[in-house]
Amino acid sequence: MKKIIIFLASLLIACLALPFDVHANSTVILVDPGHGGIDGGTGRGPLLEKNLNLDIALKTRNWLQKSGFTVKMTRDNDVDLSSLYPSPIQSRHKRDLQNRLVMIRKESPALFISIHINSSTQPKDKGPLVFYAVESSEGKVLATEVQSALNQVAVSTQRPVGRKNLFLIRHAPCPGVLAEMGYVTNEVDAKRLLDATYRDKLARAMAEAVKRFLQLST
Repeated sequence: MKKIIIFLASLLIACLALPFDVHANSTVILVDPGHGGIDGGTGRGPLLEKNLNLDIALKTRNWLQKSGFTVKMTRDNDVDLSSLYPSPIQSRHKRDLQNRLVMIRKESPALFISIHINSSTQPKDKGPLVFYAVESSEGKVLATEVQSALNQVAVSTQRPVGRKNLFLIRHAPCPGVLAEMGYVTNEVDAKRLLDATYRDKLARAMAEAVKRFLQLST
């Protein structure tokens, strides 16, 4: 336990020492496909979150690159990130999240988008849903842009949600959002998520939202 505390304290000090300016590196965007490898995430029938996340993330990268952005990804294949960097943390899940944060700090992007798929005990819940760190005013603006863009694709009226307990968006040194693409537990969303063309529309919408956000930030 003592070693873990020392490690985390050292990491925090190092992270705080890194300045961040959204305008300084505004051509670098980090895309984070959630889960991967042993961690499949949620799923239903042929839909498995880790695969959907990666597919949409790669499509998002393509659209961003077409707009001239440099895109970094936490993963571009089916792996989990728990062993990416040495860590005394015992929990595989916590190591995975910590390593994603280390990558964000290492790449110093203008912003990041963490892509996920939702599920619910209520089958009527549907549509994309975007989360941001409640303490981040820039994160809220980014979330609003991403949510609006996704809503147009999904014909949804969801609003972005501020959260205090989502690790990556809370601790990242740059604006970031966690974007849920839809619910595998909803029949409409599930059918849409099976469609590669629909997934590409979601990806393009997020890329356009990134451009609008950066224009607002300049």
